[in-house]
Amino acid sequence: MFPYTYIYEQLKIWSFPESTPPTIIIVSPENKTYSASTVPLTFNVDEPTVWIGYSLDGQMNETITGNITLPALPDDTYNIDVYANDTYGNMGKSSTVYFTVDTTEPNITNVFQDPPSNVLPDDMVRINVTVRDAGGINRVLLNYTYANSTGSWKSIANMTRLTGDIWNATIPALQYGTNVTYTIFAEDNVGNAITTEQLGYKYEYQVVPEFSTFPILMAFIVTTLLLAIISRKKRTFSA
Repeated sequence: MFPYTYIYEQLKIWSFPESTPPTIIIVSPENKTYSASTVPLTFNVDEPTVWIGYSLDGQMNETITGNITLPALPDDTYNIDVYANDTYGNMGKSSTVYFTVDTTEPNITNVFQDPPSNVLPDDMVRINVTVRDAGGINRVLLNYTYANSTGSWKSIANMTRLTGDIWNATIPALQYGTNVTYTIFAEDNVGNAITTEQLGYKYEYQVVPEFSTFPILMAFIVTTLLLAIISRKKRTFSA
């Protein structure tokens, strides 16, 4: 003979079938931006199911049997829902998750050097650059190498935002004859990064000596004397 409690529980199941839908919690994707085009879809369901599916951007449900990796997605913003049907026929739905895919590196343009040429030993060289990214910029760096007769050195300067998309950093004054090469590194808020060297650009200049006024003065004096001599000779011949 079955215990009374067992019979009572069976009667409850037969007479009052379960009507609570499954609870579905999406673990991934999260409400954030991803730097890869392939995003994992992982979730938890609190009871056995006979069917599971997901809908991306409100499209028709795709049937799945468990956690998957979503097909490669182009850069854009998306929303996703997961559905599950339990053994009693109750359909559950997760909370909607919104996420973004951003696999594009920042755009670096308009590298400007001041002074643009004839850099003197007392000159600090200011570098301006335009850096844009739809998802925002995390950091911009100025990487430069300088070399002269005493050695070679590498340095990195954090560029600061001047206004809008324009970033700036300064290379300090260096001694005469120093050769300087530099590149720009930019990284967006999800880790996509690029350098001007990867884009095929590398910038350089050489520190030149200050041109003394003495040679100019001497050249002027010599020229004046020659003109005076020529003029005197012409007057002599004319006489």
